[in-house]
Amino acid sequence: MLSAIRKEFLENRHQLLVVSEDYKVLSSDNTIFNINDGSDITDFHPFFFTVTTLFDEEEASRHFFCVQIDHLGRTRYVDIRTKKDVLEKKIYLFLEDMTEHYKNVHQIKQVRNESIIQFNIVQELNNQLEVQRGFKNKFLANVSHEIRTPLNSIQGFINVLKMSNISKEQLDLVNIIEDSSETLVTILDDLLDISKIEAGRLEIKNRRFDFKSFINVLSKTYALRAEEKRLEFTCELGENIPRFLVGDRLRINQVLINLLENALRYTHKGSIRMNISTDSRNLRRLPITFEIIDTGIGIAPENMDKIFESFTQLEKRGLFGGSGLGLSIVKQLTDLMDSDLEVKSIEGEGSSFMFTITLGVSHDQRSKTQEQVAPLVSLPAEKTKGKKRILYGEDIEVNQLLMTKFFAEHGGYSLDIAKNGEWVIEYLERYPYDLLLLDLTMPVMDGFDAATAIRNHSNKKIQKIPIIALSARTTEEEKMEAKEVGINAYLTKPINQALMFETIERLLNRYKKKN
Repeated sequence: MLSAIRKEFLENRHQLLVVSEDYKVLSSDNTIFNINDGSDITDFHPFFFTVTTLFDEEEASRHFFCVQIDHLGRTRYVDIRTKKDVLEKKIYLFLEDMTEHYKNVHQIKQVRNESIIQFNIVQELNNQLEVQRGFKNKFLANVSHEIRTPLNSIQGFINVLKMSNISKEQLDLVNIIEDSSETLVTILDDLLDISKIEAGRLEIKNRRFDFKSFINVLSKTYALRAEEKRLEFTCELGENIPRFLVGDRLRINQVLINLLENALRYTHKGSIRMNISTDSRNLRRLPITFEIIDTGIGIAPENMDKIFESFTQLEKRGLFGGSGLGLSIVKQLTDLMDSDLEVKSIEGEGSSFMFTITLGVSHDQRSKTQEQVAPLVSLPAEKTKGKKRILYGEDIEVNQLLMTKFFAEHGGYSLDIAKNGEWVIEYLERYPYDLLLLDLTMPVMDGFDAATAIRNHSNKKIQKIPIIALSARTTEEEKMEAKEVGINAYLTKPINQALMFETIERLLNRYKKKN
């Protein structure tokens, strides 16, 4: 009796599939949908192109809600949970038929919306602040996109210039331009990070990294920067701190850079010191204290509470520059990392900023060669036969020219360019390509629509081509949207040349295995 009821209420609503790294169905109990073993799961529905991208993510499992699947003339809405087996290179998919639930929810929402509309009329004034914040976030995201697009060309052609035959004086000028463009990228990132923090969307991501190498690079960079201002720079790193730690390297770097930039900006003579230490000998988690000490202009007591406000500069005469965001970001990031930022300062004598972050100790303290980024090397002419064909969807001519130079220098691929999404589809239908690079913002048909059309194309070879997004859009929502339409990898502008070719090679190798 119980088994019959269990079958009626559970088994008819749940289905378990096992899928290999190359999209092949290894097993299916066919409770909801009839999917043959050995078939390609992407032939059943384009959504499943997202399956193998899970191997590139740290999370072991994911949960996708309300996936619409049309099968045998019937529309079903299913929730899909996934769990990857890295060793066996398998993905377990657990499908739950939620069709009736989502239909009922939709009906309930229709009734409830009428009362919500009346309620919202009364609450309109209270929502104005949130509306303004949303407008600001959208504005910043759009401005970031528009600025990153020309910045991609600026930084790309700077690298091209540096590799050309130019004089030392010209190289010095190019380096100045490069520093200025990197500063502009930093300001853009600061603006977006402030927006994310205020919206509660910025997350701390803990990963293993080479802490000593990270501090060494940072120290050398600011020793040179300090030398340019004829300042003394010293860095003291505690001997009992392990080399490999676990934490958010990006955010720690962001905090330290903002504090060091602040010290450089307001110190005219004397020294800047960075002390990093720990009193603990815990083998698993270490509280590490960072302290930046300068002999700069200092902070008046009445201004101590103002220095962490966004867009605030205590020096009103414009002598020191900066966006006025640095210390605000430092305060909010240290708060996110469960740390208290302590400030001590004497006006006219200098300042000290100190914070303590607890980092994990990696159980593996061995250096891995794969952590080092290999230099980009052009392939010899005799090895370029049978080049892989790459199609690049991009409407901005200067970006087209930059990418042409990148591929000419690499020598390992041939590149064609289509200036909008419709041309991308037409080129794919007329010529054989091995991989698609796709800008997401194009006229006529944008990258999202083009990717959707490709994943639903009647030609199976076109449908399965690897796609890499090259975009000036940086929000997590847009990255998730790209993944949902079947884009395999997402690189943000300004494009890192070495990372782009590394990603191309990785996807081509995976596609080769699958076929």
